[in-house]
Amino acid sequence: MQKPETRSLRRLKAGAMLISGGLVLSGCMPAPPPEPGAQAYQDYCAICHGPRAKGDGELADRLAVPPPDLTQISARNGGVFPLREVADSVYGYAGKHDLDLMPEFTALLDGPETVLNDAEGRAQPVPQRLAEMLVYLQSLQRP
Repeated sequence: MQKPETRSLRRLKAGAMLISGGLVLSGCMPAPPPEPGAQAYQDYCAICHGPRAKGDGELADRLAVPPPDLTQISARNGGVFPLREVADSVYGYAGKHDLDLMPEFTALLDGPETVLNDAEGRAQPVPQRLAEMLVYLQSLQRP
């Protein structure tokens, strides 16, 4: 003869079933779209710098200059993320395209500008899409 379940035990079992059912259903839902900066990174940078920005992209071993690990930008700069320098590396310094160091990313420059503050608190005007990618890169920094 089985003991009758207590009310709290029935509630606990019902809650567990509800949670497990929710977990099954959540596996069927589409993943949320990536943040705009992460998407821009995947679209323009991951082929060389790798999906996790470690410098190990699909084309990395074919390049004359190996792509750097972008998760170490701050570590290489005394713990500071050099916003302007990173933005310039993507599109701004003279001659880099002629030297085949990086392709041009005109699409990142299209559209409105926004303002980001650099490490010293100075306002830096940056194209919106590039700014989103810079914020994403900054979020990847590791000591």
